[in-house]
Amino acid sequence: MDGSGQAAVALAVALRDAHFKLKGLARAWEERASTGSVRSRESLGPVWQYSDDPDQASYSDGQMIELANNAAVVFQLSIGFSAGGTDLLAGVSLEDDGGNVTELLSTGPEEFPPSSEALVTEIGLCLDRMEALDLSGVIG
Repeated sequence: MDGSGQAAVALAVALRDAHFKLKGLARAWEERASTGSVRSRESLGPVWQYSDDPDQASYSDGQMIELANNAAVVFQLSIGFSAGGTDLLAGVSLEDDGGNVTELLSTGPEEFPPSSEALVTEIGLCLDRMEALDLSGVIG
């Protein structure tokens, strides 16, 4: 396998691992919550979207925990691929029943990752920051 093939496999594995880490983070917060404070947990991906422009695609994945107070905590990972660079964003937000969103975490690299290896590293760093977030005041 040449270098580009190995990079593609590394990225595919990183996205798979990210999916299960997001799921695990949401499950852990759901299990730590006080009895009755969580209604449900829902998967928000993974989803690939392609545009008419052959040089653009996006990947998103996430989990949503619906709380008993009609709010929801959303864990989200988004990657925009384009010829100009790859944009990565990981976030956690709180959405109330009125549609208001409070950003609890928004993280990603300052610059476009220059290679697939760098993207794989940045995905891991973003998920580590997400895992370190203290949600004890948000999820009962």
